[in-house]
Amino acid sequence: MDIESQRLFISPITVEQAQKLMLDAESYPNWLGTPYDALWPGNGLKAMLPIYAEALENRETELGFGPWIIMDKHKQMVIGDIGFKGQPVNGEVEIGYFVSKIHRNQGYAKEAVEAMLQWAFSHEDIVTVTASCSPSNVPSYKVLSANGFKERMEEDGLIWFEARKERHYGKNRAM
Repeated sequence: MDIESQRLFISPITVEQAQKLMLDAESYPNWLGTPYDALWPGNGLKAMLPIYAEALENRETELGFGPWIIMDKHKQMVIGDIGFKGQPVNGEVEIGYFVSKIHRNQGYAKEAVEAMLQWAFSHEDIVTVTASCSPSNVPSYKVLSANGFKERMEEDGLIWFEARKERHYGKNRAM
């Protein structure tokens, strides 16, 4: 289920990895076998891990619809995470991502989002991927726009975006 792009290796976090990461983030690189910078994992992933681990323990089909590790395959270093916030609902999944501060502004987020869109849209039951960011988060806004996301609405201080399968693959293109 791993994804490989030009510079990245993206892998879903297993229940065992989630549990170990929740217990002791500092020893994470020892059992993962790769270094990461001290700014990872971010608070968003830390908050999501307990919910994701419980869901994955109950349903193996959750794998892929939670957090994934982003690794720079040339540096052999974890640089962030990306993932979906659960299974598709009415053909829609929400994506979120985090790239450690020292690895930002190098195109990693754009490349990771692009790879995850391809993965999501390869599933017949997913037709829309949504994302949100604050209006002041210009880099994230640029990442989403560069990946074909269109603004859907503004709500509760966030701009909501959507990417639709037909925009990426055409209405009649088979996956």
